[in-house]
Amino acid sequence: MFIVFFGSVIIKDSPLNAVQMLWVNLVMDTLGALSLATEPPAHDVLERKPYAKDNAIITEVMWRNIFGHAFLQIIILMVVIFVGPTGWLTEPYGTLCSKSNAEGACEQWNPYYASTLYQTAPSLAAWKKLNLNLN
Repeated sequence: MFIVFFGSVIIKDSPLNAVQMLWVNLVMDTLGALSLATEPPAHDVLERKPYAKDNAIITEVMWRNIFGHAFLQIIILMVVIFVGPTGWLTEPYGTLCSKSNAEGACEQWNPYYASTLYQTAPSLAAWKKLNLNLN
């Protein structure tokens, strides 16, 4: 949730749309439910004394793990969101297209994306040959 809010504020566009967030929620809830449902029953649970009502449900070790993993995931996702498009993790599409455009790779393999960026005479001829709808 933090990444979606932070990405929306900084880059003015949400990194995840509503359907993607629902899928993330579904997967996380499913895995959590499976982990609870597949634990074998322990017979000694009924024989132990109850916890005091002022005991913490989440221990200090649990808090440390929760915040540690959240911090690590936020850092990794921020690197992917903000540094990824600059070409550090992947090669930008324009650079890749200009290197391999001698063989017509952009026009042949990715005409829909290339149509919005590179509408040149050779690309229009390639799209016409492929019988694509440009509208």
